[in-house]
Amino acid sequence: MKKSRRIAVMALMVALTTIFSFVPVSITGVPIGLMILPLLVVSQIEDLKMTISLGIWLGIINLIAWYTTKAGTVLAPVFQNPVICIVPRVLIGIVAHLINKGLKKLFLKPELPLAAQYGIEEAIVTVSTACGVLTNTGFVSLFTLLFFNNKTLSNGTAINVNYLLGWFGVGFLIEIIAFPILNGPIVLALRKAKLVYDPTKNDKKKKQNKDIVVEGKK
Repeated sequence: MKKSRRIAVMALMVALTTIFSFVPVSITGVPIGLMILPLLVVSQIEDLKMTISLGIWLGIINLIAWYTTKAGTVLAPVFQNPVICIVPRVLIGIVAHLINKGLKKLFLKPELPLAAQYGIEEAIVTVSTACGVLTNTGFVSLFTLLFFNNKTLSNGTAINVNYLLGWFGVGFLIEIIAFPILNGPIVLALRKAKLVYDPTKNDKKKKQNKDIVVEGKK
């Protein structure tokens, strides 16, 4: 049952990743990278292997989108570069997952009250999600400058630092605020629905088992 639920959640995230990759979302004309949100969710609820797998899928499917549905957009020549389109997407999940895991080891203690554990986990999800968003924008910008700085694309677009700040700046601000706020409740809802692993319950059971063993020794 646990494995089938895990497969169902991953299938949903793959489907959402694919849809958001081919159907651009924008707010008042500013493009929003909604296709990275499912990966940010998975980075908090699954292991590193599953996270990397979805990151690779996101990169590949997004690359296909830039050659098809997004081919006529201004920055299509930039994102048709596999390094720019794929590598940052994989790094999103790795960074967010490792930060989440590291912070949990530091702050999520089984002896804490359950309410405190959920509060701490919510904060950890928020921080690690923000780091994932920062990783995406940071590496996309870095690779874009490495490959296209001070160059003019075939469509006449001149790429430089000022252009990237204007293009990515507003979208990044929206994502760095909205995605961490959204991701916490999404992860909590999946845990409440018992669709994914709940570390607080597992830690509580471990503590109970440890106490039983100690009592037995006495």
